[in-house]
Amino acid sequence: MAVKKFKILSIDGGGIRGVYPARFLSELEADLGGHLADHFDLICGTSTGGILALALALKIPAKEAQNLYVENRKSIFSKPLIFNGRFGVRRAKYSNNNLENLVREKFSESFNGKTPLINDLKTRVCITGYDLINAKPKVFKTPHKESYHIDKHIPAYQIAMATAAAPTYFDPYSNNYENDKGEKREFFMRIDGGVFANNPSLIGLTEAHCALGVNYEDIELYSIGTGYTTYNETRSKILFGTFNKAFGKIYWMSKIRIIDLMMQAQAQHVHDLCTIYAGGTGGIKNKVFKYYRIQEELPSTFKLAMDSNNKMKLQKLMSMASNKYQNYGQSIVSSIKNSSRWNSYPSTN
Repeated sequence: MAVKKFKILSIDGGGIRGVYPARFLSELEADLGGHLADHFDLICGTSTGGILALALALKIPAKEAQNLYVENRKSIFSKPLIFNGRFGVRRAKYSNNNLENLVREKFSESFNGKTPLINDLKTRVCITGYDLINAKPKVFKTPHKESYHIDKHIPAYQIAMATAAAPTYFDPYSNNYENDKGEKREFFMRIDGGVFANNPSLIGLTEAHCALGVNYEDIELYSIGTGYTTYNETRSKILFGTFNKAFGKIYWMSKIRIIDLMMQAQAQHVHDLCTIYAGGTGGIKNKVFKYYRIQEELPSTFKLAMDSNNKMKLQKLMSMASNKYQNYGQSIVSSIKNSSRWNSYPSTN
């Protein structure tokens, strides 16, 4: 009998670069057979990774999620609002209406034309967001514990829009929904969870061990990034004064987008911590749990902004994901197949 393992899938934020994990996961799904929701006990996601996590938990094939990005890239990131007389300085760069319509339609399509709620997902999820009104991080969760009842009536598409509302790109997301008593509830001023957890791997690890009581040795954590470009400045340029008086608002908001930099730094730090917690570093190397990190360092000549709609660049990024899968895919497939799931969710399925 196969050993039971609690398998966590964690997907980073990164805007349109979500095509990278979508391609990797589509190839993994093909080799595993069936839907990824049937193989993972918990799926965590932030921003674009949150949209993917929700889609996978609704048993939408990863390949369909990938195509959703590629085919609708120009609609999601349509012309900046500067062309509508709004300059992107006082207002967000894009309207989120097109993205909302796409996500809502895709989610409903997978649920017989009805709007699925968090309660309708086919595996556990943790989706990050941030509540601007109460100034608090928020992790949206399926009701996989008896005490988890706050989020279960929120439509999945609303949580997708909240986690993807990246500052400066989209306005904070607001809407409302009804609970099981028919009472209206506000869903107000939510933004991208990437402001505190662009890499949600630790969210998943904490949920499994601290909330669900899973022993660390029974955990398998599979974490997927969206590709990154190293932000650094050469020491010679700094010493010779090239950047003298240059580190102001224009530098941080244009030459190097501070949001990208902060999200990248957070994601890398979480990876470092997961590596330590898994037992992969230090004087005593004793593996505590299995940890895989799939990430791509992009060439310095390959610039791909989170809101790019350049099809050739997206295809190149997906090709990188396929190459990465060729190198690591089979070991991941073997690891997943060599153990059974912790238990099914929901239990009635």
